[in-house]
Amino acid sequence: MAEGRGVEVSCPVCATPETGREHCEVCGVRLYGDPVLGAVTARDLAAAEAALRTARHGWDLRAAALVAPGPESDGHRRLTAALGGIPPDGHVPAGALREETGDSTPVQALLAGRAQVSFLECAPDGLHLTQVEITRAGIPVQGDTLSTPWRSVVPALDGDPTLRRFQLAGGIGTLPPVERRAFDEAVRAWLAESPRTAPGATVVLLRPAPGWELLRRAGTVAAQDPAVRLASDGEGGAPEGRPGGAARVRRLLRTLPLPADHTLLLARVDRHTGAVHPHSHVLFPAGLVLRPDETATAEVTVYGGSADSAPLLPVLAGPPDPGTPALAVRQLKVRALEPERLTFALRGPGEVELVAPAGERSPEEPTADLSRLLSGLPRRMVRPPLLELLLTVDLGGADRAGAEERLAFVREVAALLARKDPAGATVRAGAVGHYDHTDYETTWARAGTLLRAPVVARPPAELLAALDTWSPAPGRQDTVSSLEDALHEAAALTARRPAGADPGETCRVLLVVGGRPPAPVRRHGVVPPCPRGTDWRSALGRLRAGGFRLLARTHPATGPPAPDAAARQAGRYAAEAWRALGADGVFRPGADSPQDVVRALDPPWRHEGPACPLAFAAPLR
Repeated sequence: MAEGRGVEVSCPVCATPETGREHCEVCGVRLYGDPVLGAVTARDLAAAEAALRTARHGWDLRAAALVAPGPESDGHRRLTAALGGIPPDGHVPAGALREETGDSTPVQALLAGRAQVSFLECAPDGLHLTQVEITRAGIPVQGDTLSTPWRSVVPALDGDPTLRRFQLAGGIGTLPPVERRAFDEAVRAWLAESPRTAPGATVVLLRPAPGWELLRRAGTVAAQDPAVRLASDGEGGAPEGRPGGAARVRRLLRTLPLPADHTLLLARVDRHTGAVHPHSHVLFPAGLVLRPDETATAEVTVYGGSADSAPLLPVLAGPPDPGTPALAVRQLKVRALEPERLTFALRGPGEVELVAPAGERSPEEPTADLSRLLSGLPRRMVRPPLLELLLTVDLGGADRAGAEERLAFVREVAALLARKDPAGATVRAGAVGHYDHTDYETTWARAGTLLRAPVVARPPAELLAALDTWSPAPGRQDTVSSLEDALHEAAALTARRPAGADPGETCRVLLVVGGRPPAPVRRHGVVPPCPRGTDWRSALGRLRAGGFRLLARTHPATGPPAPDAAARQAGRYAAEAWRALGADGVFRPGADSPQDVVRALDPPWRHEGPACPLAFAAPLR
């Protein structure tokens, strides 16, 4: 212990050659001291030996605790043997895992202004170099990882994985010690041979977890390369059991601040001119930072265009300019004019995914040329004309449940129209309810009521309020109704047009909601005539001449033909009447919902130029 400082000695614990150092740089044992007068006593030798055993035991226990194999595993038994029969108890001496000090330059500063960076990690399983490309928007995109196991770099390390990690943590035990200078030269040779450490390239060195002595030493060797920059990943190194290399770099990149807004590209229509412009909806703002393993979500409502379509949903790294890169492009089926609630998930810079609605995406992610998308928007969306809707509702008949269902259907249609346009800016609606003619058929007829007080064309909310006062009335026959009187009343209502409405700019629709046909002018076999002699065909002609589309909602005739001639004759008359009443379309109860009917009633929007390839940021209505 008292040799001169210029004489090379070997550490009595780990056998590392040392020259001029007071302590062994591997195990920390004191190698030199003040000159001792007189001969060394047996007591001095025993004390020194005890100190060496204690230091060696503490060093090995620290390394064993980092490896930490399961107590019943083969690795635990092998490690116990390497420790001279002392089982590793998992205890780490106080102060043994101090955080390394050094340059803490943020990783984002090291990426600034570069097109390519490699991340170097000295991990327990090997040396890893992961390539990262930096896009024009500053988004780091992870590439390939070059991984080399430690045995390929330093063959002197043990072949058993547990014992090799024990050595990398600085442990020796009964194993042959790894010569440190040879270890340094092996790491330096591996770095020199790596194509990603060529002169001029930038390599970011990630610090190892504290306590891994040989990993720290390998990092020190790597840091001597002028191309290597030291950085912490904010976790103090990847702990044992967590994958290194590509997985650790991915976790690191996902916690970097967003260099640019992550936006969803939509279309927006100017409500005054109808001109179509690109619209940028910010999903995740620039500067947003995620914690490790955190996922952020953003919800946005988009709207369908003038027809059912599958618009593109491009997510961009910045505003919708021709040079802005696209991070992801999805395609989703959206119904005409209908809203669709979308949920996007952010897992890191550039990692944006559409997570809801699930199962509606196209099988393959389409690509999009942003310049072509922006130049391919329609020039203008042309608003549809005002919708003027007249309904007739059969409130009588022997089947009270059927009458109640028809009234409920009309109320639901009015409610949908009221939600879409409560003020009546684009929709006006009126209705006529009808019962039966004969005095004994309904309680309403005994009071002389054949029709409910008609509702003239009003905002849908007012029609809905009026319908709340209506109710069906049971009758005794299901052959005909007083629909012919309702049709004449509807034709009279057409003269009362909405204030300021231009006949050429109005879409007029008559929707007959019925269960029984109108009565003919004269008896038609067993079909009774209208007592007032009202001709429903002339009323229908007046409505058609007034520009009304004729739609009907009724149950179709089903089943086998009637057994008697009279019933067959009545069936033929009803079928002929409903064909005329539904000349422009027929809806079926149970098959066509109120939502389906309202969509069919909507006058179509038109677009000047190509169809819009994007979803809309606001409803067209």
